[in-house]
Amino acid sequence: SRGVAPLSSESAQRLRFGTATGSGSKMSPSIPKVAIPQEKWPATIYGTADAGLAKCEVGKLQAMQFDTTYWSKAYLQCIGRGVSSKECAAGLPDDVRTTPAGPLAGNKELTAAISCMSANGTPEKCQSHFDALAVVAGYEAEVKQSSTEKAREFAGKAGYKLLGIPALWYAMKFVKIK
Repeated sequence: SRGVAPLSSESAQRLRFGTATGSGSKMSPSIPKVAIPQEKWPATIYGTADAGLAKCEVGKLQAMQFDTTYWSKAYLQCIGRGVSSKECAAGLPDDVRTTPAGPLAGNKELTAAISCMSANGTPEKCQSHFDALAVVAGYEAEVKQSSTEKAREFAGKAGYKLLGIPALWYAMKFVKIK
């Protein structure tokens, strides 16, 4: 039978310190290298990316409410009227004091995109649905400007500095460039 040769003291030391290459340096603990600084981690988790088109609506977070006693109060009032337990449970009204739904709640474009992705599974086949969702989200394609519109925009940004152009034009009559 074959036996396993015992390790030399140098090999055992290399295995103990994690240096199987034999370089002799001790293994340093691996420090994770991240692109996001640690102080920005909460903003990363609880916020939205700056480049993202869908921003969270922070103002609506304060409007959220849930009354834990709503259902028990409604049930007890129903029982107090003398209605059976089964009828009361079936006839409980929904709590209407909930946070209003976002702009995509019940949207037919969103439903169509989800069903297309469920059926096909590839984004290429559902591109028309994604384009419709982009319009719903407020994305507008960049409009090509004519040269006169570009000139007007430039003049609006330059402002009073353009008043010197006629004077410069007149002064160029007297300057000869060789």
